[in-house]
Amino acid sequence: MKRESKVWGERWLIRQDSTHAVSFLKLNEGYECSWHKHQSKYNLFVVLSGRIGIMTEQFDGKRLVGLLPGNCFTTKPGEYHKFVAFEDSEIIEEMYVEYCESDIERSNTGGKSAEMLPKIGGA
Repeated sequence: MKRESKVWGERWLIRQDSTHAVSFLKLNEGYECSWHKHQSKYNLFVVLSGRIGIMTEQFDGKRLVGLLPGNCFTTKPGEYHKFVAFEDSEIIEEMYVEYCESDIERSNTGGKSAEMLPKIGGA
């Protein structure tokens, strides 16, 4: 896991590939990240402990959403946003490209497995 110190706390990069990145963030009370946007990434924030706010800017103005442990919030590509820690907090952040349910291509239909179960189950 790669660890980075940030002005607002610490970031541990858990996993990253060409379509997403998952990080664990420790946020220091009273600090915020920069006002920014992503060209093609969604940003999902899941609060594990503490209390944070996410500010976004949309066509109708800015809004602030308060989040507590168990809450989550997603920003869209092109949407300016920033987070602020109202107290020391821990969050999971996932950045990902748009999910498209129709991108699946099936080569057969699923059903009861006649091939794999005996091999895996030891029979």
